[in-house]
Amino acid sequence: MTIIRITLMALIFTLPPALSAAEQSTINSICPVTGKAIDAALPPVIITLGKGEKAQKVMIGVADRAAADKVKANPSAYVEAAKVNRKAP
Repeated sequence: MTIIRITLMALIFTLPPALSAAEQSTINSICPVTGKAIDAALPPVIITLGKGEKAQKVMIGVADRAAADKVKANPSAYVEAAKVNRKAP
C-alpha cells in the first residue's frame, strides 16, 4: 500500500500543469490582434469556416475584449494569423 501511495505522489508531482479551458480549445495562444498572450479568462471567439457539411468551427483566443470585437467584426483578417499563432499583419 505504501508503494502505491509513493508512486501516486510521484506521478502527481511530475505531471505537467493542466491547460486552461480556453487554451485547450483555441487554435492559438497568441492574440492575432495584439500579439500578446491570450487571456484564458475570456471566452474564445467562435467563427465558422466553410459552409454546409464541410463547415468547421474555429475558436480563436484573444488578449482582451477590444481584440475580441475586432475578430468578430472581421474574422477573415485574423483567422490565418491565429492558425500560425502570431499577430496579423
